[in-house]
Amino acid sequence: MFNNNRKGINTDSRTANSFRNVSSGLSSQIVYTILGFVSRTIFIKYLAVEYLGINGLFSSILSVLALAELGVGSAFVYSLYKPLAEKKEDVVASILNLYKKVYITVGFVVFVLGICLLPFLDQLIPQKPDNISESISTIYLLFLFNSASSYFFSYKVSLINADQRNYISTWNYLIFYIVQNILQIVVLILYQNFLFYLTVQLVCQFLSNVSISFIVNKYYPFLSQYKKLKVDNAIKKEIISNAKATFIIRIGGILVNSTDNLIINYFSGLALVGLASNYNLLIGIATAIILQIFNNISSSIAQINAVESKIKQYETFKMINLANFWIYGFTAICFILLANDFIAIWIGNSYILPMSISLMIAINFFMVGVQGTIWTYKATYGFFNQGKYLVILTALLNLAFSFLLGHYWGLFGILLATALARLITNFWYDPYIIFKLGLAIPPKIYLKSFFKFLLVLIFTGFITFKVTLLLNFSNLINLIVKLVICLIIPNLMIYLYYKKTNEFESMKFIFINSFKSILQKFQK
Repeated sequence: MFNNNRKGINTDSRTANSFRNVSSGLSSQIVYTILGFVSRTIFIKYLAVEYLGINGLFSSILSVLALAELGVGSAFVYSLYKPLAEKKEDVVASILNLYKKVYITVGFVVFVLGICLLPFLDQLIPQKPDNISESISTIYLLFLFNSASSYFFSYKVSLINADQRNYISTWNYLIFYIVQNILQIVVLILYQNFLFYLTVQLVCQFLSNVSISFIVNKYYPFLSQYKKLKVDNAIKKEIISNAKATFIIRIGGILVNSTDNLIINYFSGLALVGLASNYNLLIGIATAIILQIFNNISSSIAQINAVESKIKQYETFKMINLANFWIYGFTAICFILLANDFIAIWIGNSYILPMSISLMIAINFFMVGVQGTIWTYKATYGFFNQGKYLVILTALLNLAFSFLLGHYWGLFGILLATALARLITNFWYDPYIIFKLGLAIPPKIYLKSFFKFLLVLIFTGFITFKVTLLLNFSNLINLIVKLVICLIIPNLMIYLYYKKTNEFESMKFIFINSFKSILQKFQK
């Protein structure tokens, strides 16, 4: 399964690495989605719905405690890109030695902070639901241990990913994820016990972490050779500076992404939160699948930015940016036109929201998605300090606009507020920074290409929408025919417009050659 048996820093081509990482990421995400649905269905059938609430509450608490990480993960990963590209084993090992010390400390801090919250569980859950027989404290401690222990191993996963070997950690996690879900399903059916369910999760994830630790030791034997080597002071200062910036960015991100449901509940109640969550679940699955493509090529982009010319960097940017626009634009059109039909078939017409809500969810999805290339370049250039406070401004504008627009337009206004807050702040600033400081190209070039694609997308979406209005079949037939239409019209129109561009030719060339290269390896 791990077909790259060479020890030491990765020497395979960026193209082969990217294709292997993306293909493994996509295939594993399909398994995650299917198993996740099956496991959740069994969970709901055999355990009371209150357990879902406990699961969500404790997950949210631990997400906040994860701020103890201070954003150092991204800073450390960035610091690994250049020495990995230059094959400097001693520098890589020294960075990882510091990374290990920091993350072990973070793990203990998260655990101690979590323990400090134990006396306050009664305030968070003033009345224990009758359907929950287990101790709330015991359930919480299992969640806490699972979260804190992950920090003791995650620094090694970062090395694999930075070295363009994401597929190794992907397959390792997938194997244990499959085993975990099978065992959890068996436990639910036989015992209907939530503590057993959580224990299975804890054990499987711990074994997964131990396994990846052994794999990293096998692939990078030089780590033991330099295990006492200290990192250079200049690199250490850079990591600390970048970590401070990413911490601020993380706080802003939590404020932007975690407040909408609270405001929706304030204006419209929990019922509407529940209805919107079904749509968010669908868009979340789409996001997870797409991110498997772009997250798994970030280390290749980092290597290009570390060693290649500005011309090569820009050519790569244009190619990836086109793929990014295309995939997110096409998915947004599909979501707008298919979401209501799918919801109707899945859980009934009473759960359908107006198409204007699907439109706004798709717009927010598209706005975040098309920034993906920009954010990848920003991280791989190390531009952590540029615009770090702008994320806080985005969060504050989001809150202000949400209360104002939510008062008049409810859920639609709250979703619109998020889009406006992003549009006013980092949606234009981050591209400006990348082009001005990174690529050294006038930012108006990006602006021109963005509006050109946006016009193509709006026209494509309008034509596709008009064609689907002609359908008048049953819900199931409508969904199937609409899906076929959405697969054909948007992709065909985008292809016809961009087929003669250099970035499309580059994208096609890399895909074909990557596929041939991987195919040849499997045939040997």
